[in-house]
Amino acid sequence: MVGIAAGACVLAAAAGAGAVSICDVQASDAAGFSLLNGSTVTVRGAVTVPPGIFQPQYTSMYVQAADCGVNVFCFTPLGGAFALGDSVQVTGQVEEYVSPAGAGATTEMFCDSVDRIVLLSSGHPVPEPAALSIEDIAVEEGEGRFVRAYGVLLENDLSTTMYLGDETGYIQVYRNNNNNISFLPYRTGDTLSVAGVVLQYDRTSPYFDGYELVPRYQSDLVVGGVPDTTAPSYAPSARMQVESKPFYPDVGEVFPITYAAPDRSHTVMTVYDLQGRVVRTLADAEYDGRPAIPQLGDDRIAGWDGRDDLRRLVSPGVYVLRLEVTDTDDETSVVTAPAVVGARLR
Repeated sequence: MVGIAAGACVLAAAAGAGAVSICDVQASDAAGFSLLNGSTVTVRGAVTVPPGIFQPQYTSMYVQAADCGVNVFCFTPLGGAFALGDSVQVTGQVEEYVSPAGAGATTEMFCDSVDRIVLLSSGHPVPEPAALSIEDIAVEEGEGRFVRAYGVLLENDLSTTMYLGDETGYIQVYRNNNNNISFLPYRTGDTLSVAGVVLQYDRTSPYFDGYELVPRYQSDLVVGGVPDTTAPSYAPSARMQVESKPFYPDVGEVFPITYAAPDRSHTVMTVYDLQGRVVRTLADAEYDGRPAIPQLGDDRIAGWDGRDDLRRLVSPGVYVLRLEVTDTDDETSVVTAPAVVGARLR
């Protein structure tokens, strides 16, 4: 991390560089290039992607202020020098990266030294992504911004690339050589929430196409993680209600689950087989009055789709749902309920 004395020197030196907003950096011309391309400028913002997540052999991080974000790149790695939400000042040259194959154009601030990235303050809340339609995400001024998209998974190559669609369009979800993430758990047709930063890989000029949504962590991808507008519901201890009839996941049915817990309690909803083995963890989160389990299918039913943690259909039979709740006084309550998986005769 930049020391206090070194940081003070860099702050003083930055006074000679033009102080601009990140939105100024992302303002583009008719070719899709920044209007400040080639200029040395100073910006301030909050860290949305810390160093070490993308291209860990270098320093590649993202900072954001207001509704604009930008990539900060140095050849020297910084490792874990900054955390999510840290307020930083960056002095660097605005560049438009275009690959040798002619694909681009990624707006970045290139720093000739990691000393050009200065910690201003830490301990801030983790930045929240802006929930936007895909049409509003895939725009030039959105490049580098931390956003969240909700949609249906249209394609998945199970390696580096997925396509997510909503009623306004579709966007590529790209793994960006990030070994912290696997696309194996997701299948075509899943309702998916994806948080990440917006990158661009457009093969033709002018550069106003080819936008990508790039998640940082596995937790940025949530099956069924669509917004819930229902009123919050609380209970003094663990409460769960299920249907007393079989469901048929092999034809796309979802087993509805309704549950409630005390406010701000920690809830864990797990599916077990009759041998006591964990089949699926449906929820492991703080309870805010709404279910944290996936919302699936066209009707966005909160429940279990009859698949295990690897997204494989389970065998027909009886399974056990277990809800464990620990409230803010560290009091724990547990309820269980059966779930019967059937199979349609073909």
